[in-house]
Formats: sequence, structure tokens, C-alpha cells
Amino acid sequence: RHTDRLQPRETPHHPHCLLSLASVLIVCANQAECQQTVPTYQHRDQETGQMLTCSRCPPGQHLEKYCTGQHDSVCAPCSELHYTQFWNYIHKCKYCNNFCRENQYVKYECNSTHNRVCECRGGYFFEFEFCIKHKECNHGFGVKIAGTPHMDTQCEICPDGFYSSISSTTEQCKRHTDCSALDLKLDVPGTSLYDNLCGPCQPGSSKEGLSKCEEIFFYFVSQQNLKQRQIFSIGKTLLNLPRANILERWNKGQHQQQVMDYLIEWKRKQKKSITVEMLVRALKKSKMNKIAKKVTKKFVQRRYTISSI
Repeated sequence: RHTDRLQPRETPHHPHCLLSLASVLIVCANQAECQQTVPTYQHRDQETGQMLTCSRCPPGQHLEKYCTGQHDSVCAPCSELHYTQFWNYIHKCKYCNNFCRENQYVKYECNSTHNRVCECRGGYFFEFEFCIKHKECNHGFGVKIAGTPHMDTQCEICPDGFYSSISSTTEQCKRHTDCSALDLKLDVPGTSLYDNLCGPCQPGSSKEGLSKCEEIFFYFVSQQNLKQRQIFSIGKTLLNLPRANILERWNKGQHQQQVMDYLIEWKRKQKKSITVEMLVRALKKSKMNKIAKKVTKKFVQRRYTISSI
């Protein structure tokens, strides 16, 4: 015969088919079940020259000795920090060579059946072999699908009736405040960038301690695409900041946030609530007359004047 099929589960003295491995014993109800559940490989016996069908070693083990006409494959367990993930007939287990990088953590530690598994920590996702920070959805956009360790944040523009006044990796678009439901009147309709402005103005609860009105006033000014000299003027006139400090912040980008921060700091120095009239005067003092006119048209000429909050 040119090919002699080794039947690893035939044991003349036992009714059940037993597969003897060095460190594992697989018991099958019948020969057909063994053939279906244990994968095999072809090996030519070096002594007889016969081609044999031999059992592979299970995950967590490696081949120690090839099968012969007298016995099936002999397998041995993987040593520490080594593994085999699949049925195999390799002579050495693979080394656990997956090491977690920056912004990753160990999700599953190395064991005999799989390599170490790393995953990006919160706020990052895996792309191009690196963990990259989730992008923020800009003002006017909300989070459609939050980022995961394997996918970046997906943003969507806020539809009519909704807004987002912050850049965020987690915040969805918020519904405009229903002024009438609060027994207030709608003074300034909201946009995709900010909420409805209801009157009389409510204290609000922003983390900077701003009222709802102050928050919208300042945000409106910060969105006016101000030039460098205008931001210098705000920092110098309202806060008396050195030019070098303003320039250093300018060079870091995020100019809109820079303006917002200056206005918030100015409000703190006033130690009182800011009215739209006060803001207009401050803008004129900073030689930003065009912006002052826009604020007047947007808020004052709509009869939205506030003496105190």
C-alpha cells in the first residue's frame, strides 16, 4: 500500500475511541465523532515511507513527536509566555510578543491559548498602529455615535430646534429651551450654535458661573472671526494683559476660545453681572465698533436690554 491511514482513535481492547496526547486525553463517543472534532495533518513516516493522517495538537499545546504507525501525535503544553491559538503541528509555541503601547492597556493577558491583547484607553481609538484621540464635534455639531476603542467619534450637524455651544467628544445636540413652557418669552431665537434666549434672563448654571444671557453674549462675540489685532485689543483693554502673553496664547490656536476666556475673566473682575449694554461699551472701548454694532443689532434693538441678572 502507498498510503496507510492511521486511525488514532482505534483501540482494540476498548469500545471507545481514545486519543492519547502527552498532556491531554480526548474521549470520543465513536470514531466518526473523533474524525470530525480533531483536525488532522499528513505526515510521511521516516522509517516506513508511508503517508499517515495524524491528529493535530489542540490550542495551548505544540507538537513534541510526530505520529508513527504505532502511535498518534505526541503533544506538550506551551511554556510560560508562549501560546498556540489554533489546532497545530508546530514544534514550538509562539512567544507572546504583543506589548501594549502608549495610550493602551492590557485587556487580556497572555496565556497558553492566545497572545496578549491590548486596547486603547478611554478617549482614544486604534488606527494606523497607534491610539489616536477621539475627535471633538465642533460648535453647531453634536455626537451622533460616540467613539470606541476601534472607531472615531461620528458627528452630525445640529438640526432645526437643536444646538451645541461647545466642542465635545460626548455631548449630543441639545433641544432649544421652550421659553413658553417656563412662563418666559422668547427674546432671541436660538441657532445651531446657541440656545433660545428667554426673558427675563435666568441665572443659568455654566461651569464658569455665567448666566444664560452672559454665556450667549460672550459666545456671540467669540464667533465673529476676530483678527489678531482685535484679540490683542480685547486682552489689553479689558484685562491689561502684556502683548507677549496674548501672542503666546494666539500662537496656540483656538482663537475663539481665547476670546471667550478673556470675556469670562473680564466678567469675574467686574464682580457683578454683565449686561448687554456693558458689553457694547467694552467692545467700543476696545475699538471694535463693528462688533459692537452687531451685538446692538442682535440683542439691544430687539428690545433685549437687561439692567441686572
